Amino acid sequence: MRLRRGITAGVLVATGLVVPAGTAAAAKCDTNTVNWYTRGGHEVYVGTNLYSDWMEGPGRITYQKTATSESNSSWSGDLGVSIPLVIAEIQNKYSKTVGKSHSVTDSWSYTAEVPAGKVRRLHQLKQSWRVQVVRWKYTTSDCKKTKEISNRTATFPTKNRDYMWILVGRE
Repeated sequence: MRLRRGITAGVLVATGLVVPAGTAAAAKCDTNTVNWYTRGGHEVYVGTNLYSDWMEGPGRITYQKTATSESNSSWSGDLGVSIPLVIAEIQNKYSKTVGKSHSVTDSWSYTAEVPAGKVRRLHQLKQSWRVQVVRWKYTTSDCKKTKEISNRTATFPTKNRDYMWILVGRE
């Protein structure tokens, strides 16, 4: 950077133009442009559309079917950033392959014990990646101050076959 400034100053002096010190290097930031980034990326498991029937314990509950497991992102248009940009950012920043949705047809089989006196069913969860999408802008044209405009959480299913089954219930 110093070499460029020195060359610029040398060219300006050679052409006879006089520029006050620091003017050529002064930063100018647009205070109207809204920027964004992701932060706090971490793994979570989010429910799919697959559930077993309800069962009152004690006993063993089993889910055994060929079905299509579907999971979707929690994305909403109010984040102010396009979904392909956020997906690309997650891939680059966190090395995670995610999508707006994920669907797999397979033969699923899982068994769990339902405790006595409890009503439970099995629910399939899909590995996902959760981030905060932060929108911000400069508040001064010298690029020294910024302001966070919004901060929303979004979750995207990973493009893999990482699932978990849990018992969910009601008393």
